[in-house]
Amino acid sequence: MTLRRSWLKVAVLTVLVLSLVLPAAAGAQSGILAPTDGSVLKGTVQFKANFPGAPYVRWDLFVLPGGDDNKKIWIASGKDPGEATLSLDTTKFPDGQHAFSLRLVKRDANYDEQIVRFTIANAAPAPAAKPALRDIVDTAVAAGNFKTLVAAVQAAGLVNTLKGAGPFTVFAPTDQAFAKLPAGTVESLLKDPKALSNILLFHVVPGKVMAAQVKDGLTATTAQGSPVTFSVKDGVASINGARIIATDVEASNGVIHVIDTVILPPAAAPAPAPAAKTGILAPTDGATLKGTVQFKANFPGRPYVRWDLFVLPGGDDNKKIWIASGKDPGEATLSLDTTKFPNGQHAFSLRLVKPDANYDEQIVRFTIAN
Repeated sequence: MTLRRSWLKVAVLTVLVLSLVLPAAAGAQSGILAPTDGSVLKGTVQFKANFPGAPYVRWDLFVLPGGDDNKKIWIASGKDPGEATLSLDTTKFPDGQHAFSLRLVKRDANYDEQIVRFTIANAAPAPAAKPALRDIVDTAVAAGNFKTLVAAVQAAGLVNTLKGAGPFTVFAPTDQAFAKLPAGTVESLLKDPKALSNILLFHVVPGKVMAAQVKDGLTATTAQGSPVTFSVKDGVASINGARIIATDVEASNGVIHVIDTVILPPAAAPAPAPAAKTGILAPTDGATLKGTVQFKANFPGRPYVRWDLFVLPGGDDNKKIWIASGKDPGEATLSLDTTKFPNGQHAFSLRLVKPDANYDEQIVRFTIAN
């Protein structure tokens, strides 16, 4: 059995002919025995074929790159009947689909041909494409252990916010973290979207902060507006005392770090009590009055020394009627019988008198309709 190089030189194939020639067994299968049609090959493989001899005088083996007979590469030939085994180095061919052509040649140079198709796959398989990342909300839903957090985000009206472009860094309390809150807290918060939103936004830091960026003493301003402080002790990171138990869960619009405790923003400073309104409290300007009504006014005291109340019939200051006066700071209430005045438009004049007898005046117009 002889070997020679293909003059086509499409690919140089190293072929080791073991030339195992066996007597043809009666009824033995003729042609290519291995590999089988449709095989996937890589590295060095064993090619086996059985040549029946008469009526054939020779066999020729070719590789057809891409299955194209016009590009065939001669591999080996032989004349002795029986089985032949060859070791084929498939790395000499490009990966892809090819074919073997075994031709059993007759005396008149005609031949019978067997085609066996195969695929060469020597290159490492391409890494599987990573699944597309979900946004922060859908990532939390898919995780399965943030049911309370997801319900809270929905109740607070923050779903669209956390599905936005971001990026956001979310410190996500687990269901167990919410369960550590006092009984009834979660239920109460779910009924108070404003308070709930305030707490949830305290768990969000604008931008993308990965675990490697967290250092002991690092501070960051949350989307709620208040700062949070990180600590790292013995390799364990915490945020405002809540331990970070899982990190760098990436989402399409940011990253999630898992925490074991719900963190609460600083209690808002109580709003200052509104300054007591000075002057006429009731009736309001433009009111319609009848019967006996309650007149209320607040006298601030300093820098005033006295207050005087008048009714201006028809709104005419020249016709003013004195009603009452006082010196003590605070609220004064008077019962006023409007039937003592004619129906129509009138006005109250409250004068806050200073030590020099000048005064500041408030006018409240009203209509009597008895």
